[in-house]
Amino acid sequence: MAGPPRLECGVSLRERARRSRAVPSLLLLAALVVLAGGCRPRPANQATRVLYDLVALACVADRQAPFDVVLFGTPSSFRLFESGFVELARGPGGSTCMWSRNDARMALVLPRPAPRTAVLDIEPFAGIEDQRLRVFLNDAPAADLRLPPGRSRQSFALPEAAQAAGRNRLRFEFDRASKAGERPRFRLSAAFHSLTVLETPDPALASLLVPGAPAPFEPGAEDRIPSLAQVSGTAIRYALKLPAGSELRFTPRTHPRSRSAAMLRVTLVGPGGAEREIWKGEGREPAAEVVVPVAARAGDPVLLGLHVAAGRPGATAWASWRAVRIVGAGALEAPEPLPVPRDEKAETRAEAMRKAVAGDSVMLVILDAATAGHFGCYGYPRRTTPEIDRIASEGVLFEDAYTPAPYTLAAMASLWTSLHPDQHLDVEPRSANLRRARLTLPDLLAAAGIPTGGFVANGMAGPGFGFDRGFSRFEEVYATYGVDAAAFRRVLPPWLDEIGDKRAFTYVHFREPHWPYDPPSPFDTLFGPDGPIPKWLRKEPNWLVSVDNRMTRILPQEVDHVVRLYDGNLAYVDGEVGELRRSLEARGLWDRTVLIVTSDHGEGLWEHGHIGHEVQVYEASVKIPLVIRFPRGHGPSGVRVPGLVDLLDVAPTLADLFGVRGRGGSDRLFEGRSLLPMLYGAAGKPALLARSHSARPRYGLRERRFKYVFDTGSGREELYDVAADPGETQDVAAEDAVRTAYFRQVLQRWLLRLEPQAREEVPATALTPQQEENLKALGYVQ
Repeated sequence: MAGPPRLECGVSLRERARRSRAVPSLLLLAALVVLAGGCRPRPANQATRVLYDLVALACVADRQAPFDVVLFGTPSSFRLFESGFVELARGPGGSTCMWSRNDARMALVLPRPAPRTAVLDIEPFAGIEDQRLRVFLNDAPAADLRLPPGRSRQSFALPEAAQAAGRNRLRFEFDRASKAGERPRFRLSAAFHSLTVLETPDPALASLLVPGAPAPFEPGAEDRIPSLAQVSGTAIRYALKLPAGSELRFTPRTHPRSRSAAMLRVTLVGPGGAEREIWKGEGREPAAEVVVPVAARAGDPVLLGLHVAAGRPGATAWASWRAVRIVGAGALEAPEPLPVPRDEKAETRAEAMRKAVAGDSVMLVILDAATAGHFGCYGYPRRTTPEIDRIASEGVLFEDAYTPAPYTLAAMASLWTSLHPDQHLDVEPRSANLRRARLTLPDLLAAAGIPTGGFVANGMAGPGFGFDRGFSRFEEVYATYGVDAAAFRRVLPPWLDEIGDKRAFTYVHFREPHWPYDPPSPFDTLFGPDGPIPKWLRKEPNWLVSVDNRMTRILPQEVDHVVRLYDGNLAYVDGEVGELRRSLEARGLWDRTVLIVTSDHGEGLWEHGHIGHEVQVYEASVKIPLVIRFPRGHGPSGVRVPGLVDLLDVAPTLADLFGVRGRGGSDRLFEGRSLLPMLYGAAGKPALLARSHSARPRYGLRERRFKYVFDTGSGREELYDVAADPGETQDVAAEDAVRTAYFRQVLQRWLLRLEPQAREEVPATALTPQQEENLKALGYVQ
């Protein structure tokens, strides 16, 4: 059954898809117009193409204005929304909006109380007539508005007496909402496009309210050409990496609704440099195409600024940048979700390996909360993982493997669906479910008739959240035999005997080294004494919460004890991986099974003032082990593979190993890609994205050298040179402002791309008492 249409600014998903197909046509039309206008000739072997469409990217660019503008639906505005706004969307031409329920609240940050006017760009839900909106500022009445059908601009005063310096609350109350049972399932009242707040009087205010005048920084189209409207006194800055020979092209015009001529400027800033002007002109008619060479050093980001001023003092002007874009012949170097180029040589070599494993079974082993930095094969000095180190020496170790989320629910959903958490929406522990309208790897294998067995010790990866889907056999090991890794000795041998010579897929999810750090003897003292933290205290979830929230002080010797216990837990489960190997060997299956050992996420051990996972996206929480061991003679051995990969690549790799790659639309639905070509020299991904568990998450954007961290709740951003500073101890965001802006904008572009897939609504599954107890024991439920 088809999922509910995702509405955006009053149109359905189907209409949105139609428009998205039309946008490239508009860009192509614009490009043809430009090429016909006498662009500089290039050699025949250097085809010019659009590298960046600056109209479409305006919503994520940095904006500077003498007034405050909130563009609803852009990631930069996330921290302002408190409740009642249910989804972001992107409208035609790159504009953004956000839907609200009948009671929506957001923050408004003001430097000081002053006479102010707000201009709200809003649109009632389709079909609602005579919509009434009441606005409150810090609970004081600010406006009582009657909204006409369709999009309109409404102005109202913000009572100075109700204002406060800093964070203020705006509340929007509507009389009406969409009917219950209509799609989408949320009852919606209106789409918010923008909110502009100006000190009164401001000459720009009258210009904003001129009928037909564009909103500040609004993308659109003029004569079917994509155009960007900009009001005087403002600047838009794009952070970009540009190949040699890049050019900025646009047609400058004074907007038809402007009451004054517009003056336009273009500036450029490189890392550590000053802003310099590279073009200046007027918006005259008839307007001619402008071509501005943009010089940038390879690999370094720049800030390209578009500035508008009025042609006469005291006036307000509007400019239009028609078909503004960066063109060039070079390749983009950007940490974005761009397709990785196909390596034909590596693909050819991988094809031979695919044939070699055509009859082999595959076993996927997950060590819960295992961080790569504590494995011997990843350079850890303690002997924590001798069994897995041995397996790595016989197989392939991926040096830079990551999780897309530092918590089990989202990480495992991403593993099975090969989608980012923002796409599969499984981000809340007690309400998420693996959506039935989405392809999973077990579905793909089951459809091919491959026996599939799943065995888990963490209820977060179990049937309570839909993770048994597609498995012919699925067992919650903890429910019968307990959570300890040794319990798997009771369930895996019978399964191996059952499948015998059949080609099968086995999924094994150990609980260790996940908290509580309670390794049995002798692992509890393997790396030092079992103290000073008493055993009863460290098993209390409230103790860990108290430490992380700074209500209880943890001493350095206690941190050392936590690390020793974690390492003991890891050594304990490593021994059980060795036991699993011996069980396969005893049945003659070891050299008929591809073994993959990895983790769902890492674990913070006070490196950044936090013990556990879920809330941080630093390396300790998101960098994970990934080892693949092939049967003897069926694949590479003793190989270390550099390059960024993540859990989204596991499902495509498993599909590739089983010979079902591309079936069921997986080549289209899976975001990841098979890792097999990387074994023979194919490149890793240019960048990876991870997010924490929160309605206002932290995001981590990792490329080969730098790591950018953005907190959507507070707006704080951090930048680390992880090549030189792998422990992420030196935040260089302030001193490298251009690079920080570059990663901020790349992150926003990425997030706007990650739209949830259309899906069937599935009721949350009620947890059994045993599942509840398991989650309590793991600290997920208090």
